[in-house]
Order: sequence, then C-alpha cells, then structure tokens
Amino acid sequence: MAATVTSSLLSKTLFVGLENTAHLCTGGEAPWLKSHDDACLRFGQLKSAGMAGREAIFDVYARAKQHVAALLTLTPDRVAFLAHASEGLNQAVAAVDWRPGDNAVVPDVEFPSLVFPLSRLRDSGVEVRVIRARDHRVSIDDIANAVDNRTRLLLVSHVSYLSGQRLDLVRCAEIAHSHGAWLAVDATHALGIAPVDADLCDFVVSACYKWLLATHGAGIFAYNPARVGEIAPSTVGWHSVQHRAGAADPLMVDLRPDAARFEAGNPGLLSLFVLDNALSVLAPFKMEHVLAHALTLGDALIEGLRSRGRHVITPSDPSERAGNICFLADDADTLTTRLAERNVLVWGSEGRVRVSVHLYDDADDVTRFFTALDEAT
Repeated sequence: MAATVTSSLLSKTLFVGLENTAHLCTGGEAPWLKSHDDACLRFGQLKSAGMAGREAIFDVYARAKQHVAALLTLTPDRVAFLAHASEGLNQAVAAVDWRPGDNAVVPDVEFPSLVFPLSRLRDSGVEVRVIRARDHRVSIDDIANAVDNRTRLLLVSHVSYLSGQRLDLVRCAEIAHSHGAWLAVDATHALGIAPVDADLCDFVVSACYKWLLATHGAGIFAYNPARVGEIAPSTVGWHSVQHRAGAADPLMVDLRPDAARFEAGNPGLLSLFVLDNALSVLAPFKMEHVLAHALTLGDALIEGLRSRGRHVITPSDPSERAGNICFLADDADTLTTRLAERNVLVWGSEGRVRVSVHLYDDADDVTRFFTALDEAT
C-alpha cells in the first residue's frame, strides 16, 4: 500500500462504536463523538434553568456561528442556521428576481437538493440548463459554455456526493461573476474535510451531520451581501426581525441586518450544541492538514481499487478530490452489506460505492477495507 500515513489525526476512542470497525462512510453519516452526550446533557440542564438558561443556550448558538464563520473564512453576521442545507438552497433560488428568458445552470449529477428547487422556475419562463456529466464528472469547460449573460444562478457542489470530484471554486466564481450571475455552492462534502473559501460564493450551504461530525436538525446558510444585496428571506417569523412594534403595528417587519433574518423561528438549538462541540473538536486542526491526510489515504484506495479492476470515478488529481473515493458497482447495495458484515462501513447507492476517509481513519482502515472487499467478491 502506497499510503505514508499510518495513524489517524483524531483517536477512534473519542467516538461511539469504532472499537472494532473501519468507519469509511462519513460521506453518509459521521460517527457520534462520545463528548456529544455531555453537550446534550448541558443543553438539558440549561433548558430547565428558565430565562438565564435560555440566554446561555443562545451564547452557544453564537459561538457555533463563530466556529462556522472561521471555517468559511467569513464573519459570523453572514451565517444563518436553518433546518437543513435544502432549506438554504431554496432560499438562494427564491432570492433571485427571475424574469422570463433567464436561465439557471446546474450539473445533472448534483444531489436533488440543488436541482429540485429549480423545477418550479420552468412555469415562469425560466430555462434550467442541465450540464451532462462525463463518466460522472463535471467539466469546468462545459460549465463555462452553459453560462451566458441571461444566467442568473449557477449551482454546484464543491465536492460531489456521487463521484467525489472537487470543483475549483475560483473558476466557478469567475465563470458566474463574469456574466453577472450568482454562484450557489453546496459545501456539504467539503466543509470539515477541506478548506472552503466561501467569500468566492454568493450563497453557501452545508449539512452538519457528515464531515463536520455533528448531527441532523441544523443546516448552514451563508450569503454575500456585497454582491447579492440585503435580500429578504422567502419565509419570515419572529426571529427574522430585530424589532416588533406589537399591537401598535403588528404587520411591521423590521428585518435583522444580518443573516439571522433567514432564521424564521428558533434554530435547532439542541443540534447546535452538538455542532458547537464537534467544531470545538475540529478547531485545533487546519483543514489543509485534514485534507492532506484524506488525500494520502485516498491515493491508496484509488491504487488498490484500480489494481483490482474496479472503475474509479473519482479523479486521481489531488486538486480535484477530497475525502470521497467512489467506484462503480452493479451490486453496490449488496456489496455494502457484505462489507458491513465484516465491520467495514462504506456507502453504496446509485450504482456506485463511496468510501470516505476522514481524520479518524488510518492506513489500517484502508487495509481492512481491501481485505473485506477481497473476501466479499
């Protein structure tokens, strides 16, 4: 095996259930940190503590925003916590002042959350231009050819859930902005495993239950007011406003000046306690080092899969991938089950198997994967 990394960056003993398991499916679900239990208990204690407890809960909410903003190289006022990444993508699509003859551009291999919000635009005379992938990968040149001066929104994933391809955000931003279009990026498979320069983007969303090591119920949404302006959310509630006039003028809407205007009601506060704890664990690690660790393990995975005749659809070039290594398999579901029976966890769907390596994985996990793969096939 070519990998030079022999140990993980983060001990497996910090997680639940990894004692005898090669956990290689963070792209689907990250393992649970044992310290999350304490974070949940602390939330419960504060929730029972009346108004003072609620104030302390929102202190954690604010701290989690600071953590996320640091990962995105943004200021906290540009970050909102929504229910999930899908909600943020719907907000991004709704923020555009669409006109008949406009178009949106999206690759055909994107996760449905990026595609489905565009489906309703067709009834308004807006064209949805779908870029056809080649061997499950998206060509930057094809993106450039699809975007024109009537393009209002380009939607892409920083790292593909399907193939593991990592797109060059600098090039995507250049293509979109040179035509006056906005760039919306789903960073779910990048944030927590690779550097994400959100300032290149007009909208960024991410789930929290994968590479960020947190859980469901919280999604990250950020936008760039310098380019898109002080846009209004498509949904408004009590938390969206900084001042309520009450009975004197109950219909007055005085939106918050920051991204919290997109938080219509209480954010998923329990989920944010888990996120805050997870980001505290990740904070000592530079994302460049986490990515380098994953790329080295990924090299070994690609080499071993190809030597076994497997069709790897993840790019070999380190600049075009992160933590997901994917290969085609007609029996992806069955193969995933057989590997799980050998305590090797991967993700199999859509005719491919996705092997994900994160900072708690090591060279032994890669070796266990190939041993189990050889036994299962």
